Amino acid sequence: MLQFGHRKSVFVAIFACIVSAAACVAAPPAIEVDGADQKKPQGWTLDLKKGQVLQIVVPEERPEGRDARQSYYQNAFPIAESLGYKNEGLLNIRDKVRSEYDPSVFAFFSWPDIAATQAYRSAPQFPAFKDLRRDAWHEMKIYDSALTEDLKLTFDPGKHYTAWIAWLDPKDRSDYTSYLEGIEPAVKRAGGRFVYEMHDPFAQTFDADEAAPGQITFIEWETADGFAKVQLSPEYLAHRRDFDSAVNEFEFYWLNIGA
Repeated sequence: MLQFGHRKSVFVAIFACIVSAAACVAAPPAIEVDGADQKKPQGWTLDLKKGQVLQIVVPEERPEGRDARQSYYQNAFPIAESLGYKNEGLLNIRDKVRSEYDPSVFAFFSWPDIAATQAYRSAPQFPAFKDLRRDAWHEMKIYDSALTEDLKLTFDPGKHYTAWIAWLDPKDRSDYTSYLEGIEPAVKRAGGRFVYEMHDPFAQTFDADEAAPGQITFIEWETADGFAKVQLSPEYLAHRRDFDSAVNEFEFYWLNIGA
């Protein structure tokens, strides 16, 4: 469970590990995620329409849970797919910079609309599927967001990606927007660009008391040291206080398509 009992200055604590992580290109792990393809060497495009629901699944497997995962795929997926559930693609986690668990991928799925997600969660088999998840994975965090406009994202195997999952202070969450907008010129100079922000997703986790994050932010980078360059910029130094005031806790991952 993420603990929000005290505020920490995260920049000093993780500066060294972020810089070192930029140079670390580990082989992507073997993955088994909700039936997603295990290899995505080619780029892929996420092309969704307003009103559809984007779902991002971030799981950590149990080594002993293979049979449970197969049972989950064989039983849960046909029901979800009958309601329009679709596997869109995945990004491997190349490096976990900051997180309290050890997921292997970000898997992207879609539903045709909110009604379809509600129908699935109302299915009589759904409680059993939730129990099966616990047998198959140490943790499975699922984030849903209904799209308010069309969304088209292309993920390139030649690029690098970061995902920031931020739990925001309700009183100061506007400071997080100020932080992101403030560092954007430095991000662009470092070969990066903001590609997608998921705001206030509906979250499912194994810990019923865990709060949902306020925002999930994806940035595409030309090089693996892009964020390290941003950290040396005047914009970053000028807006780090905005981050500290807005963010109660966060997770930080480097992602790629991999082979």
